Amino acid sequence: MLGAVAAAVAAGAAAVLSALGASTGSASPAKAAAPPAFGSRSVAFGNGRVILLLRSGNFGCFRVVVGSSTVARSCTSILAPDQIAYASSSHAVGGVAGSGVRAVIVRLTRKGTVWATLRRATFYAAVPAGYNVRAVVKVLNDGSRTSFTVTGSR
Repeated sequence: MLGAVAAAVAAGAAAVLSALGASTGSASPAKAAAPPAFGSRSVAFGNGRVILLLRSGNFGCFRVVVGSSTVARSCTSILAPDQIAYASSSHAVGGVAGSGVRAVIVRLTRKGTVWATLRRATFYAAVPAGYNVRAVVKVLNDGSRTSFTVTGSR
């Protein structure tokens, strides 16, 4: 899930970092290619960041940061390659994605849509002023989609 976790996140993301977040589509854990490393890492997305912290071999937390402020956070256990974990606020949505996730779409109020940027088993999308997050949609490598309704900041 992190720095060395980047490797563990890539391998562990399909196993560990894919797990980080709030909502998931399925619940079966994947086996990591290598044991995850303990520690932390930060993935930058312009003015935003997703900061990961592995708490144990199968549990970790992440924060969504805009500028110098944490705007959302969540924790989770190991997830499968087809899972995501996310945290959202009125400013941004961020989280982790398994290796089988091709894209993450953020559906907004007033018919708005933002495609999250995926990088190093994490994703991030800024929420434009005047909009709120309605749903987070994961798009898998096979093209299938699963939508998760967001009912306020998480």
